[in-house]
Amino acid sequence: MMMNKADQIVDCPDGVKCGACSLLRQPYRVQLERKANWLRDALKKELRLSDRQLLSALPSPEVEGYRNRAKMTVSTDRDRRSRLGYFQRRGREVVDAPNCGVLVPELLETTRHLRDLLNSPVRFPFQLRHIDLRCGSDPTLQHLTLVVKAATLPQLPIEAITKACPHVAGIAVNLNTSGGPQVIKGHIDPVVGVREVYVDSAGLSLRVSPGSFFQVNLGILPEIHSRMAEFLGEGELLVDLYAGVGTHGLALRQNFRRVLCVEGVRSSVADARATIKMGRVGNVEILANPIHRVLRHLRSEKPAAVILNPSRVGAEKAALEMIIDSPTRAVAYLSCDPVTLARDLALLIKGGFKLTTVQVVDMMPQTRQVESLTLLRR
Repeated sequence: MMMNKADQIVDCPDGVKCGACSLLRQPYRVQLERKANWLRDALKKELRLSDRQLLSALPSPEVEGYRNRAKMTVSTDRDRRSRLGYFQRRGREVVDAPNCGVLVPELLETTRHLRDLLNSPVRFPFQLRHIDLRCGSDPTLQHLTLVVKAATLPQLPIEAITKACPHVAGIAVNLNTSGGPQVIKGHIDPVVGVREVYVDSAGLSLRVSPGSFFQVNLGILPEIHSRMAEFLGEGELLVDLYAGVGTHGLALRQNFRRVLCVEGVRSSVADARATIKMGRVGNVEILANPIHRVLRHLRSEKPAAVILNPSRVGAEKAALEMIIDSPTRAVAYLSCDPVTLARDLALLIKGGFKLTTVQVVDMMPQTRQVESLTLLRR
């Protein structure tokens, strides 16, 4: 007899020391309830929220083995013994994570091969600080970015990596001399093999390059897009702000005569344009600039609906004011931070929008990350 997913409990032998998955050993239904409560508490500091508006959490199709990207840190001691894992919670010690259960199994397999290689006679430079490994819809076609803290390219055992890691179809190098928290910063130079991965979404194959953002849980995207499409309906123009590689706007392209995706990151813009060309999509345009630089142009447009998917810092105030001043009748806001979401919703509601529903969409089970989808109507 199969266990109901709501009662499923996931454990990890590395979890206590790592701390990244801080909800381990809790039944999945409890995790969803806690996240819904955290979202409610954050929103109620800024808004009047009824129980009818807060929907029950949208569960992830998978509660482990879902994460399609591994950003891991390399730590090597004087005896050249290496750890490959994550920073300890509230600390800088690297916790080795050979059993990371949230990773797609094929990605986890590759990280184990890399760990073995790091601790073999094969020589890696001490400047190797991080690896950024990701896959698309095919988990056996992976892209690896080696992040090196150096101004010039050191010698890297590329051939040994490709032999040890059969699922790695392409390798790139990022020279990141900064000491900040950003893993990849600056130019990414392809070294061998493919330069990107591909994600099947809404009848298209989306190109995703190493420097581009993409959701880490592919399984939950179809339900998110279904709810967006049902709420936003049909119309002349859909504007997708903070569009990334165009994931959401492209998914809803058949519901609108025109779709305008606004994005300022060059790699994401290039990916979106490549997808449009490969898919022969005729009604989606990319506005390649940060939002604050194209507000004058956006004010001349008359969107029927808007999608917002900003980073953790939330949407820019000027962008929200542009939405308020436009004839937009419906907004779908996909957020990764309840605090900035509450701030932004307060401004939209003050400007004439009504919050229809808000709910957790569990993009990252086992973690404290609270992603949510809010639907608003004029």
